Amino acid sequence: MSKFNYDLNQEQILSKYLDNIYDGKKIKYKRIFDLNIQHQGVDVIMTVDSTEYNIDEKAQLHYIGSDLPTFTFELSYLKNNLNKEGWLFDEHKLTQYYFLITGIFLKKSKTILSTPDDIEKIKITSVNRQKLIGFLESKGLNKGKLLKYDSVIRENKTFGKNELAELNEKTEGLIYYTNHLSEKPINLQLRLKFLLDKELAKKFYYV
Repeated sequence: MSKFNYDLNQEQILSKYLDNIYDGKKIKYKRIFDLNIQHQGVDVIMTVDSTEYNIDEKAQLHYIGSDLPTFTFELSYLKNNLNKEGWLFDEHKLTQYYFLITGIFLKKSKTILSTPDDIEKIKITSVNRQKLIGFLESKGLNKGKLLKYDSVIRENKTFGKNELAELNEKTEGLIYYTNHLSEKPINLQLRLKFLLDKELAKKFYYV
């Protein structure tokens, strides 16, 4: 199985587990299988009080068995050696909320997700996309400023952590340039506690 197919398989198994959570919360929702709509940043459409919300599920499936304090929001990546805009500021995305799925632990010390029943506990943090973008702008980190940082970091090949004057590295966030992936993404890495404290996010499901 290729890495792409493996990742896709893991996502499909996780989505079934997430559907069980949504069912348990008695939430009206529709899972999206149309790839064109998925590529526009919509995995699930939830209906609350007759209003529909577009949800993009983002899962730390490469960190099973870990409960990381941070989550990364994509600024840019490479495709065929060309620089592409990441999903955070992509104006073609229809995403209204990110569901950040972290703290994925499996039963009996398993390391590979084979069925939804393998999952022992999980966390889902809901992030309001427009609130997040608006807050970043208030801190002086609008799209133009962040993409300028992004360009300099990529040009200088400063892999790993890159501090931002606008954010506290230890309590808020930074920019992270990943070298070991072929896409070489540059991400805005933010602390979950920071997102919750600033009311940009809410705890949707913590077990």
